[in-house]
Amino acid sequence: MTFQGVSQMLKRLSSREILENLAADWEPQLRIGWIEAVAAIRSNIILRRIVERLERNDVAGAVRDLGIEDGVFARFENTIVQAYNAGGFATIDAMPRLRDPSGNRIVFSWGVRNLEGEAAIRRHAARAVTGMTQDMRSGLAEIFAENLAAGASPHRAALNAVGRINRVTGRREGGLLGLTSEQMRTANWIRQAMRDGDTKLMRRYLGLQLRDKGFDRSVIKALREGVGMPDIAERISSRYSDKALYYRGKVVARHETMTALDMARDDAFRQQIADGKLNVQDITKTWHHTARKNERPQHKAMQGQTVGFNEPFVAPDGTRLRYPRDENAPVEHTIGCFCRAEYRIDYTAQALRRYQEHVGG
Repeated sequence: MTFQGVSQMLKRLSSREILENLAADWEPQLRIGWIEAVAAIRSNIILRRIVERLERNDVAGAVRDLGIEDGVFARFENTIVQAYNAGGFATIDAMPRLRDPSGNRIVFSWGVRNLEGEAAIRRHAARAVTGMTQDMRSGLAEIFAENLAAGASPHRAALNAVGRINRVTGRREGGLLGLTSEQMRTANWIRQAMRDGDTKLMRRYLGLQLRDKGFDRSVIKALREGVGMPDIAERISSRYSDKALYYRGKVVARHETMTALDMARDDAFRQQIADGKLNVQDITKTWHHTARKNERPQHKAMQGQTVGFNEPFVAPDGTRLRYPRDENAPVEHTIGCFCRAEYRIDYTAQALRRYQEHVGG
């Protein structure tokens, strides 16, 4: 290895680079945990039982028998906690070398028995999972009721929800499990529009980002001829569902990874302050907006906003955030946010204060 290569390896990473590296490590693990949980729900479904429930018009029972329970996402929850601890250790490792008034090096540490922080991240992970499972159950109840009201047989309504088994792979494809309630409604109207030849909705379908563009020519032809496509309506809807599920997994993994890391970085500094190793008045944090295609104008307006450690960032609409993706902020400020906070320690003030403590004034 060249001297330049060694030099690059020894170079201290910026807070942004550390965050990006951690995200690259943990996002895939969270995505796998999410997908595996959804796959577990699918594999344990007993279709006959769901159909029997729907034959009795027992929608609530059918949803209950799908097995969409928080416990299925245990690995996903645990991975969020692991990402949080990894973020804490990385934040501590990146802190500078400081010395106390006696010249002894100050050793920063991540509290492995950080009971308050651990409890907070576990509460967050549990709330995230509960919110997703509740949304899935309510969305499926709505779709079941809508399908039955539209005249679908209980068997078809059940298959629309859980997907159909691919005879080659032996796995269910399509279906609505794992999707948000909004994505479920989209998959449902796609299927119905293609069957009925609803030109307004078929045109709307052509504008969906998550559609399978391989069907575009067929849809355009059907629009030109003014006919429906009942023979491939299910395939079109299923492909949308599969792509939407993959996209959902990416969004969930990214959001939960970054939220865990945000919480860890804040807690890491908070621990050092509580231990007397850092002074809260010497720490500031600055909001950095990440430009993207669908960026939030409010977050863009916050670029460069600098506040004290215990002060919140304030968005133009008055929303207060401890850091980007603050779990206590409304969803319109958190989901899909790619901003970051940069923490800075005023080393000069810290050193001066240590010196004054040493000389007694």
